[in-house]
Amino acid sequence: MMSVVLATADFAAAERRALLHANPATRKMFGHLTPQNLASIEAELGDGDPCARAAVVGAALLRRAVHGVLAKRDSRGSVAERDSVLGAHSLPEALRLRCAERYGTAPPATWLEAVTQLEAQTTDKQQLWSLLDGHPMLEYVPVQCQSCGHVVADESTPAASDADVGLKEVAPTADEAPFVRGGWFRGPRDAVVFELTCRNCAAVSRWYRATAASVILNPNRWGRLCGEQEDLRAWLAEAVGMPLRTIVPLDWDHVWSESRDETSWQPPSDDSARNFAARLDEGIGSWTCVLAIHHESAHCEDVTDRYLSCASSGGTADATFADRMARYRSTVGDARRDASGASTQARTIKGHVLERAGFGREQITAVLQRAAADHGAREWWDVGEEDVKS
Repeated sequence: MMSVVLATADFAAAERRALLHANPATRKMFGHLTPQNLASIEAELGDGDPCARAAVVGAALLRRAVHGVLAKRDSRGSVAERDSVLGAHSLPEALRLRCAERYGTAPPATWLEAVTQLEAQTTDKQQLWSLLDGHPMLEYVPVQCQSCGHVVADESTPAASDADVGLKEVAPTADEAPFVRGGWFRGPRDAVVFELTCRNCAAVSRWYRATAASVILNPNRWGRLCGEQEDLRAWLAEAVGMPLRTIVPLDWDHVWSESRDETSWQPPSDDSARNFAARLDEGIGSWTCVLAIHHESAHCEDVTDRYLSCASSGGTADATFADRMARYRSTVGDARRDASGASTQARTIKGHVLERAGFGREQITAVLQRAAADHGAREWWDVGEEDVKS
């Protein structure tokens, strides 16, 4: 691994912080780090050793990932309000019957009643979480017409632009504004509301990305994408006392979580998350790194190797994928070396920046842990010299 020790000319901490602090547009580029955006960021940082600049950018993007996850934790809503949040929505009849059939209970009228029914079935925390983790309230729900259920594809294509599917961005109302967040939906988006004019029934629906459990729990055909799923899963886990940490791949638009028993973090129960390496065979691009993020810094780490190994070798993947792991590792390595972003699912180059900076597992883990420890006391772009040395 290349050693990166920055001279004063290459990294003057105060000056670098001032540049990023003074330019929100530059900070925004870290969210969708294309080669073009990287060139703009590096131009802001000025001349110097390319490896040194890569180290600054790499440390900043890792810190941004940690602070982003922890900021969302702060905005999900208080678990002390669990009962009022879970009881706010009346469940549609079909959903009530699904819950009753799956768990052998009376049809619950609200999510609160559904959770209370499961809590009555067991006093064991792990068993309770197993019941909740597969519950309909945590299911993926595609964005759709809230009248007829006609689904909008998650990805935009030349043949299915936003206009083609009846979608447009509009400003939030005063009631919506406190809950609307930016994020990926058919491309990177600011904090906007989506207005859908259904191509099937012509009804008009409104939807937006949110972090608050009170919004995501809407059972009436409200889109619950993987980000919302994980926000809600984390909120519910905290409400019932189950430790979770967030798993974030770089250069791939996805997120999931791991739960913890008395001694260790457990592989995800979801097949596609546990066998995330196998998604490299989907033909939509590669990921380059996998990060584990938790509000307690000791549980933050680079878990790329864990997701590129089978359970018998201390990883997460099922044994059926053992003969593919060498190829998957090669695919990820090739994507990290690709400066164009063409190899990755998100068409971004975050892993490539870490490769250029010479950041290995220990360096990445150290930056993640420092970022978790200083969340709330220091901005993510406040990169310290300790973050760029190896």
